[in-house]
Amino acid sequence: MPADYTVRKVLVATDGSPASFAAISDLVHAGLPPEGEAVVLSIADRVPLFPPRTPEEILYLEDARLAVPRHWARSAADILRRRFPQWVVREETRAGAPAREILNFADEWAPDLIVLGSHGRSTLGRLFFGSVSRKVMLEARAAVRIGRRLERPDSEPLRILVGVDETPASEVLVAALSARHFPPQTQVKLVTATGVFEYFSSDILGSSVAVVPSDTIDELRRTAAEAATAVQEKLLAAYPDWKVSLSREVIEGDPKSVLLDIAEKWPADAVVLGTRDLSGAERFFIGSVSSAIVAHAPCTVEVIRRRDEADGSTPS
Repeated sequence: MPADYTVRKVLVATDGSPASFAAISDLVHAGLPPEGEAVVLSIADRVPLFPPRTPEEILYLEDARLAVPRHWARSAADILRRRFPQWVVREETRAGAPAREILNFADEWAPDLIVLGSHGRSTLGRLFFGSVSRKVMLEARAAVRIGRRLERPDSEPLRILVGVDETPASEVLVAALSARHFPPQTQVKLVTATGVFEYFSSDILGSSVAVVPSDTIDELRRTAAEAATAVQEKLLAAYPDWKVSLSREVIEGDPKSVLLDIAEKWPADAVVLGTRDLSGAERFFIGSVSSAIVAHAPCTVEVIRRRDEADGSTPS
């Protein structure tokens, strides 16, 4: 049976920073269903300021280190309960490296969506939490949402920018978004960047001469644009009952630059990307695209992954 992309379980990681609470506030724009289950997870560093000398000190320090994260988790859970009153929300605290603990908990609980803030409390915190967000984004089996709070009037329609290409990842992307509960006036824009066509040139007597004729380059551009348009039409045709306002664009350029430019000028409330099952250099390249957009987008960014068709779970 087809994979089910309904979001029923959400893991929210908080470090107590304004950014992590902004990510929770942003969840009202994620198209989540009226009912579901959420866990708010907060992590304490394992390293104590002073090494414990007795078993009693070990227990005391462990409890003391978890006290502040418990407070963060409780505060975040209270916000989540107010915003999603029909959801079942519980709190969890753990000690260890934040990214690893988030990923470990996600492997145990199997959420449909992991939510993180975009940075931490200070300059050092932003670098630290940014590395946590990137690691979770690259390695998690579930969709990952890096949330940002936006100053937007409630009367404005939600604007979602979706980067699509010719790969199966785009089919997953549209399937997942069509399963969300967005308001009918939500604007969804599909954008395909066809890439920049570069060609060699030689220098003859101080004059640059193209090796590839200009009409060949024009033909390549036209063919790429037609292929991208066909992909978009196929994606939209697969979900005729998707009750949002849909538009699409095909733009020549680097995907990172194209998406960031549109996200800034439209402006978008969220950029949504798909990801392929890759490894090695390809995984690094795709990760670099997502990472660049997460780092520089003026809005929330969500990365969606494929789920197994048999049970709706993400692939191992």
